[in-house]
Amino acid sequence: MKNIYSVFFIILISSGIASAQNASDSVLRSKRGFLILPEANEWALGISADPFFRYLGNVFNNTNNNLGPNVNYTSNSVGSVFGGGGNNIAVFGKKMIDAHTAYRARFNVTSGTTINKATIAQDQIAPDPSSPAFVDDWQKVGRTTVVLSAGMEKRRGKSRVQGIYGAELVVGFTSGKTTYQYGNPFSTDFNAPATTNFAGSNNALTPGSRVTENKSGASFLVGARGFVGVEYFIAPKISIGGEFGYMLGFQTTGKSYLTTESWNGATNSTQKIKTDSYNNNGLSSIGIGLDNLNGSINLLFYF
Repeated sequence: MKNIYSVFFIILISSGIASAQNASDSVLRSKRGFLILPEANEWALGISADPFFRYLGNVFNNTNNNLGPNVNYTSNSVGSVFGGGGNNIAVFGKKMIDAHTAYRARFNVTSGTTINKATIAQDQIAPDPSSPAFVDDWQKVGRTTVVLSAGMEKRRGKSRVQGIYGAELVVGFTSGKTTYQYGNPFSTDFNAPATTNFAGSNNALTPGSRVTENKSGASFLVGARGFVGVEYFIAPKISIGGEFGYMLGFQTTGKSYLTTESWNGATNSTQKIKTDSYNNNGLSSIGIGLDNLNGSINLLFYF
């Protein structure tokens, strides 16, 4: 938050200096004569460091501080992360229609997997204390989140400081799944085999049952977002800016399923049961609110 305030403080001071230096110019130019502000038919490309994407992640999963997949290694974790961890950095693009109007788009794609391993004693009818045997249990946690936005932006101002405002359409998708593999199988001798209880995944189950898959219902979000902010040109065709947004959004979430396995004494075999894990039968919600109380910082290059 302090960093954002510092940026806007610098912008305000610099804008006064820039305005004084260029008050007599109808077209803003650098000392070398280069145009500073964007023109019609120019493109812009950059990045947006935006808590807006953290906000959408929280909406999707009803959690706080969510940035996508949780990529944290513990002492018993092995393997690798595919696609990297969650982030709130988006690719930002614009197409100038004229000097005061632009089409804009942003997107953020996060996909990651965490693999955890736990080593436990192997189930044996007559274990040898002098030569213990071990097996591995595995937990694989994966999540994918995609957020896209597209809209129109208007701007005002003739100095390096440009006021911006406009609206955009936002769509998002997220899905996640956790799977488990166990080293000790069910059998006639071991109806309740030794099993790792990863993060309490089996706490709510009846004795002798264990989770093999926990699949979150896919969530879809669509919303209309208004925004207002400031863009300051630190050099010809290079700007840094910030904005705040207010969004009305609708979200729908599909069913979440839990698959468990246990021993069936009647058939002397392992049985698997798939259930609606939260008995939600799908959810939907609608809401409106300020989406990024901390603001956002955008760095753009025009060409």
